[in-house]
Amino acid sequence: MSMSAGLSVSSVSAASDEAVALLREEIQALKTDYENRIAMLEAKLAELEGVESISLQNPEPLATSLVEEEERVGQAIDQAKAYAKAFTPVTETRVYAIRQQDSVMRDRVEQVLEDFVEIGGYFRAGYGANDQGGPMVGFKAPGAAAKYRLGNEAETYGEISFKKNWYSDGAFSLDPDEREAVPGGPIAHFEMMMSYFNPVDAALQASGTDVSFPQTWASVGNVIPSQPHAKVWAGNRFYRRHDIHVNDFFFYNMSGSGGGIEDVQTALGNVAVAWIGQGSRSGVTSVPSPDPDNLAGFDKNNFDFRLYDVEVPFGEAEFGFTFATRSSGLDENGNQTPSANGWAFNFVHASTGVISEDGYNKFSLQYGRGPGLTFTSGFETFAFNGGNFVIPFTDDSWRFRFTEQLVAQVNDSFSIGPVLVYEFTSIEDVEERTWFSAGVRPILHFNEFTSVAVEAGWDWTKSELDDVSDSLFKLTVAPQVSLGGRFLSRPVLRAFVTYAKWGDDFKGQVGGIDYANKTAGLTAGMQMEAWF
Repeated sequence: MSMSAGLSVSSVSAASDEAVALLREEIQALKTDYENRIAMLEAKLAELEGVESISLQNPEPLATSLVEEEERVGQAIDQAKAYAKAFTPVTETRVYAIRQQDSVMRDRVEQVLEDFVEIGGYFRAGYGANDQGGPMVGFKAPGAAAKYRLGNEAETYGEISFKKNWYSDGAFSLDPDEREAVPGGPIAHFEMMMSYFNPVDAALQASGTDVSFPQTWASVGNVIPSQPHAKVWAGNRFYRRHDIHVNDFFFYNMSGSGGGIEDVQTALGNVAVAWIGQGSRSGVTSVPSPDPDNLAGFDKNNFDFRLYDVEVPFGEAEFGFTFATRSSGLDENGNQTPSANGWAFNFVHASTGVISEDGYNKFSLQYGRGPGLTFTSGFETFAFNGGNFVIPFTDDSWRFRFTEQLVAQVNDSFSIGPVLVYEFTSIEDVEERTWFSAGVRPILHFNEFTSVAVEAGWDWTKSELDDVSDSLFKLTVAPQVSLGGRFLSRPVLRAFVTYAKWGDDFKGQVGGIDYANKTAGLTAGMQMEAWF
């Protein structure tokens, strides 16, 4: 989800024929002042790469030289893109969507210079009101891990990332005879991200704003002669996340702090190994009267193994195995939660180019036991006695989850994104919980810039402990203006009206205070969403 101010990690797809044609038209339009432009370019290249300046005495040979220069630069850019691509795996929806885009500006010569810093981000912001007279709220089923997001995101949220790559000398030489297929030295990468969260009911209030740094990490590649694509990394990062865009559900998310090695090539596919951990503080729930103010430290360690980019029928597969341990320290009374071990197995099948070039399908099966059943590097919590507590999943607790999603650009006038999720959780000696979700977002495109999106989503949950079994239905209609007539075209501006209906078992648990005694709600507003 990143775009480069110079070299873009995300714009790694080869330049399209249209982009090349546009660039050639630009060259022709600039022919009157090409001598000055070439002189400046050659001076810069001479400074960085020791290439001698081209003589400017004969205009006709210079015109030919300009075309040759364009071709050599294009080759260097393609190689630069290939290097950059290695640091950003395509597991998330936004990354996949951005990589379908082409931009002439991204293909300019400045991209091969080594003084660039990549800048990327994701942002959504807007405002809405509800039919009870208060600000917009989000409608989410109790016990569900996600909610359908169109017209249902009652916050301003943003991520801004800064990335820097370091390459060996001559890695981008314009002379193909001097430029090796693999650079002769290490490639280093650094990434830092800042995130911002501010709910609509606390808009522009500093006290209601959360700012954090979810990513600060570095990696170094091409340090193992037999594995030039392998990269060693350490820090805090989003680690090979898989998501469903329509309900913003990161169903396989081992993001956290630690280190490892990835992109080790084998005959079957690429391999990654990582140690990732998270810490937390919570009251101890194994005592007779859990106190949310009497905190103990909790520690979770995950040893994650991946085999990915495995060629299988109809696409590629990723296999993941995680061994997880969870322990706790002491609270002020000397209480401690017993330690537990667990594991998780994850299978993800992805197909790209479904129906259209930017269409895709992703299917997953997940099974986990003990602390591994979260399919994340961290913890899950529950509310009790006026506070939140870490759920101490024991060795015999387990979870099964199935997900299915599709993004299909059926034609220039219609696209659609259906979703299915099923999850069953058994918490030893406590309860069994079930979550089923089905939703779809069809979009009617009037032209390349205007559309109407409709999103319908249904979530059903059951909790034996709370004696709750009910569902929530949500429907949104949103006229949109976007740059591009595709399902994932961004930026997008939308107005929306959202209606939600839920059962009596959920009364008082949906929509906050405004809907404490209600079983239905309505919100309306406007929102922008962008990624780059």
